Amino acid sequence: METIYRRRKPRWLVLLTLLIAAAVGGFFAYHFWLADDGSDEEAVSTYRVATTTIRFSVSTSGEAQAVREAVLSFGIAGRVSSVEVELGDELKKDQQLASLESDALENQLATAEANLLSARIRLEQIQEGASVADKAAAEKAVVSAQVAFDTASNDLKDLLDGPSDAELAAAEERVGSAESALLAAQDSLRKLREGPSEADLAAAEANVAIAEANLTSAKSLRTSAKAGVQSAEAALQSAATTYCDTDDHIEDICDDFSIIPLDNHQISKLNDSIGPGEDEDDAPEPALVAATSALVQANSAYRSALASEKDAEAAVDSAETAVASAQEALDELKAGADPEELATAEAAVTAAGQALEAAQLQLDELREGPTESAIAAAQGAVDIAEANLEAAIAARDDLLAGASQEDIDLQVQQVQVAELAVKQARENLEDAKLVAPFDGTVAAIAISVGDLVTSAIPAITLLTPDALEVKLTLGETDLPSVKVGQKGLIIFDAILEKAYPLTVTSIGLAPTIQQGVVTYLATAQLEGFDANANVRPAPGMSGAAVIITQEKTNVLAVPNRAITRRGQNRTVEVVIDGKLETRVVQTGVSDAEKTEILSGLKAGDLVVLSGGAAAEEAAEEAEALPGGIR
Repeated sequence: METIYRRRKPRWLVLLTLLIAAAVGGFFAYHFWLADDGSDEEAVSTYRVATTTIRFSVSTSGEAQAVREAVLSFGIAGRVSSVEVELGDELKKDQQLASLESDALENQLATAEANLLSARIRLEQIQEGASVADKAAAEKAVVSAQVAFDTASNDLKDLLDGPSDAELAAAEERVGSAESALLAAQDSLRKLREGPSEADLAAAEANVAIAEANLTSAKSLRTSAKAGVQSAEAALQSAATTYCDTDDHIEDICDDFSIIPLDNHQISKLNDSIGPGEDEDDAPEPALVAATSALVQANSAYRSALASEKDAEAAVDSAETAVASAQEALDELKAGADPEELATAEAAVTAAGQALEAAQLQLDELREGPTESAIAAAQGAVDIAEANLEAAIAARDDLLAGASQEDIDLQVQQVQVAELAVKQARENLEDAKLVAPFDGTVAAIAISVGDLVTSAIPAITLLTPDALEVKLTLGETDLPSVKVGQKGLIIFDAILEKAYPLTVTSIGLAPTIQQGVVTYLATAQLEGFDANANVRPAPGMSGAAVIITQEKTNVLAVPNRAITRRGQNRTVEVVIDGKLETRVVQTGVSDAEKTEILSGLKAGDLVVLSGGAAAEEAAEEAEALPGGIR
């Protein structure tokens, strides 16, 4: 498709240009100077007769719009948690655009799925019948219900029979114990308030003195124990020296004698070394036996000394703790009771008093016998236990008998209800997301993160700017001639330098009437534009359009200006050998520019056109249009 020369044209001139574009054939301008026997020369325009195509067209206006446009809204109400696109973003089908907060929806789905699983398991259990475990559980439930009923019945009987002597004695004993506890608590509180007596102080001071004396004794014993360790260590070292100087001693015992005492393994080796041999010749020397025995005994004495030292250290620690404890007790007596101790003692008196009141009340109730409300409560407990027993027996019997068809049908319905709940929960979760229904571009965003939205609030608008169609406005006289599939052109007001082909795709029959003018809407597919071009049609652009409604091809035709009317005849002027000859022609169909010649002319004849300057301008306009639409 060639490019229209860029001109600033008024709208009527655009329509005229499109009408010229629909004309059949091209204009071929030829200029001849004809002389008639020495007469004055005259300039005329001529046209060489040829076959062409005559086209009939309808002129109208149109507006470009996206083939697909969607104003997307969330399926449910909620708060926007994310907006994942920006204005002008190009998207692919099923790409996520935005989402709502979905924690609650996910929880609902999890709950619905759990309920569905439970319902399916229950249906399977009903259909398969009771298992051995189910029967055992049902029997156990009957036994438990029977025990509960018996207990409630016995309690009621006991209540009606009144308390036994043993129960009264126990209640009286509880009252006595509560009284003693109250007296003890009161005595403790009194002592705290009065403070310690001289005897208490003297006893506490005596305890401190005793503890200090014990500490002094323990320290003395510790000193003696330390001296015993030193003495035992020296004896062990001396015994070791004697042993290591004796022949046939064990070498590894003497290699390093700084690590003492000897361990059990080493002692065992020493004892084995002086034990009886297999024959008399293998018996150890007496000197070795004596040195070894002395070493073993010295090692044992050293170990005992270490143990005594450890015990002495523990005794000192214990004595020091006893001194601290005795001194602390003395200090507390001298300081008297603090507010916290008094509060604790007072609380103990209050608690003991309440316990006494409760014990006395229980004793009084036992002596007075049961009240009507207590009997009614006990009877109610019996009734409930009896009902539970009957229900357990009925459930066991039903389980043993197996499920009825009615029970199975009911559980099937429960499964179906649970499935619907899962489906609804999943749909709600999906409705919390906006996804692109087709490949397109974001045209508008009406939401932000944090907004509260409903299904009635538009969120994001998506359209297809690279797939456009044109909405055409047809007059009532043009409607009958326009058909689906017809071709045409449109020149947009914003892009005058290019005409775009279009094809009618639908025609609406619902009229629009404004100020007495009736119009109809038709739709045409826009073609022939580059989506990547710098200048291209966009949704909302308007322009002038021409639709080719009919065409007759390969007909002999001349421009309308070549034909004149003489009476009932139509004639043309033909140039023959430089002279003009008038011929009568029979005409057929015609459009705005050309008329079909049925007879009177043949291809190649040269006819004269009236208005030479106008013809040349028309030819220039025709040459400026794309060749494919002439």
